[in-house]
Amino acid sequence: MENDFKVKVGEYEGPLPLILDLIEKRKLHVSEVALAQVTDDYVEYLKRFDSTMSAMADFILVAATLMLIKSVALLPTLQLNEEEKASVEELERRLKMYQIIRDAVPRLNEAWGAQTIFFRQEAKNVEPVFTVTPEISLSNLAQAIKSLLQALPVPEKLAQVVVKKVISLEEVITDLASRAERALNLSFRDFVKDKKEKVNVIVSFLGMLELVRRGLLEVRQEAHFRDIRMESTQAGVPRYD
Repeated sequence: MENDFKVKVGEYEGPLPLILDLIEKRKLHVSEVALAQVTDDYVEYLKRFDSTMSAMADFILVAATLMLIKSVALLPTLQLNEEEKASVEELERRLKMYQIIRDAVPRLNEAWGAQTIFFRQEAKNVEPVFTVTPEISLSNLAQAIKSLLQALPVPEKLAQVVVKKVISLEEVITDLASRAERALNLSFRDFVKDKKEKVNVIVSFLGMLELVRRGLLEVRQEAHFRDIRMESTQAGVPRYD
């Protein structure tokens, strides 16, 4: 594929073209003997190029195999283990396969597109024909439509609830503090008389307690369940006992 990553050292992309070129220059056949003879040329070629270790990894891996092959050639008594033998045989097999492919490329380029194998077929003008089968009748169609309508989901009508607005605690605190300053002496019952919802009365009571906690309001209740009287503690406001 055109987008495949390729390591290139000098004019060679990958170690196989470099080894095969060195073998062919010496007019040798691909074999262990040929690989042993071109080891020094291969290593010397790599020394002339300055490249990163990651880019040279594939070349260095093949160089290690070549050095192993040359060691066997120089030391006939050297015995290789199964993994080392497999590495040597794999390199030789890859080189022979690459040589076959490289020799076939020129012929493939010449034959490419020279002879058409598949031809485009002309589009056929096909007119669809609707044919009524015997089982289709008015009664069957009516029954199918009825079944379809019955299978349709029935819209579920949800109960509608009106959400009533609830005053916030901050609103109650601000309103109560303001009215307490203006009215001097304020009744809690008068403050909540226009608040129809029980929750608003509860929020108003909490607001009153918060103002008492802050020291902005004083409250007085003479007996249980009696009205609560509220007075502001702000400076400048007259107080009545």
